[in-house]
Parts: sequence; structure tokens; C-alpha cells
Amino acid sequence: MKLFFRTLYSILLFGAGVLHFVHERGFRKIVPKTLPLRKTIVLVSGVFEMLFSVLLWMKKGQHITGKLLAFFMIAVFPANVYMAVNRISFRPGKQANPWILWLRLPLQLPLIFGALTLGRKEND
Repeated sequence: MKLFFRTLYSILLFGAGVLHFVHERGFRKIVPKTLPLRKTIVLVSGVFEMLFSVLLWMKKGQHITGKLLAFFMIAVFPANVYMAVNRISFRPGKQANPWILWLRLPLQLPLIFGALTLGRKEND
């Protein structure tokens, strides 16, 4: 079962990381304008997502990878809140559904707990 979740999480992370480059402007919208280097933040976070997707498959350092990935998921949560509060849509010219924006926020919890679970040693 852990293999299934590792595969799913890895695909999700890699796909999201690629989207940071393909749709950089859309991701830049959810970075608060008060922060400098918004494009850089989007691209660096995309690299981190792709890196984590690969690190999930490395045997050594899984406990560290799990903790860092959980921290990363916590660190990007404010962007998701900013997106919901400001009703920001990724689709140009389309309005965002506020229900979807708000309902996706609790989904961050399984991502955090999943990262910690995947980072545990097999005999834990």
C-alpha cells in the first residue's frame, strides 16, 4: 500500500512541479504581491516539487525527505489561502469557484501527514 501512495504522491509532485514552469504566470498570481521575486519563488518551488518526487524513491534519508516535504507543504499553504481569499483563478478570464478554493485547503493535511508517513522507516 505504501508503494501505491509513494507512486501517487510522486506523480502528483512531479506534475505540479512541471506545471510551475508551463503555467508560471498562473502560479505567480497566488504569490502575494508583497513578496519580491515572485517568478523566482514559483520556479524554485516547482524545482523543489520535482526534486521531492524523485527523493521519495531514495532509500537513504527517507525520514529527512518526509520531514522536509511536510515542511514544504506547510510553507506553501499560505499561497493556497491567499488564492482562496482573493478568489484567484488559474484559468485566464475565468472566475474561480470559491467553494473549490476553500474546500481544497483541508486537502493540505493529508499531504502533510502523507509526507510524514512515507518518511517513516518500514519497521516503524
